[in-house]
Amino acid sequence: MIIFVTGQYAGAQYIHPLLKRWAIDGKQCPEYKLVATGGSVKYWQEVKVKYNQVLTSTIMEYIKTVNPKLIILSASGNENLEYLFILAAKKLSIKTINFIDIWGNYRNRYIYNGEEVFPDVILSINEKCTEEMVSEGVPAEIIQEIGQPYLEEVCKNIPPLGGEILLPMQPIKKTRGDSLGYDEGDFLKLTLSVMEQVGKSPEVHITAHPDNNFDLLDQGGIKLTEGRGIEDIKNAHTILGMFSMQMVVGYLWGRKIASVQPKLKGIDPFPLSRWGLVPKIENKKELIKFMNLAVDGSISEKILLLQQLNGSLNRLDRFVRKE
Repeated sequence: MIIFVTGQYAGAQYIHPLLKRWAIDGKQCPEYKLVATGGSVKYWQEVKVKYNQVLTSTIMEYIKTVNPKLIILSASGNENLEYLFILAAKKLSIKTINFIDIWGNYRNRYIYNGEEVFPDVILSINEKCTEEMVSEGVPAEIIQEIGQPYLEEVCKNIPPLGGEILLPMQPIKKTRGDSLGYDEGDFLKLTLSVMEQVGKSPEVHITAHPDNNFDLLDQGGIKLTEGRGIEDIKNAHTILGMFSMQMVVGYLWGRKIASVQPKLKGIDPFPLSRWGLVPKIENKKELIKFMNLAVDGSISEKILLLQQLNGSLNRLDRFVRKE
């Protein structure tokens, strides 16, 4: 028996290809229970996958009742349930494994109440992911490179460009405070002022994150629509965001991508702009220039990344069955 624990939307996306494969395999697949919290609840509801919700006060009782051999978790960095499952599993000598769904914010994923909380194994996306994790102080001996099954899956059939400019919102104020030097309100103010100046306002589609502060955003006639994940990317030709998974998918799908982070402080949290593959924009002048240029990104780097993602699901499946 395995317990899967997911905290955020992207973490649920990562594990879903494996659960779909196991549903097809039927009796040949391991038995499992799925526990969801945070943004992952919305994803599982969308794809109609059944899940359990467990109170933090009943985690130990739940684990003892299910009696799993293994617990596999996402690493959201802001969901207490994930940490508490790992801590409870350690007391019961049950092996824990978690996975990285996007490149970045590695060290913070393993700090709970000021203390380090590491699982027994961390599944890395690729060599670059491993290098960055180790450089931030994550123990190299517990890392194993597996891939990213969700990204592998969505890149098998790349749809044609849509007709919209997508602005995917994120709950920066809630999850990061003022640590980045900006929040979602600053992002929206800059992007919308430029869209109006360059005459692109009719194309703009702003999607709300489930954890966003709507009071902060619902001002000045701004229209927010509920995010639809991958469907929003299909309908877009350009994505202006901060550091979301939708931007990574958009890049791999050949959309025009820019990371808009006004007055950024510290390390860039978005991997593609951190690596120089897409522009990092901090002011109006830079964004106007970007909107007036045809930006396609590095084709060779994109192909290399796609090649590294190939086989992700097979590697994850083999690893979990072996464990």
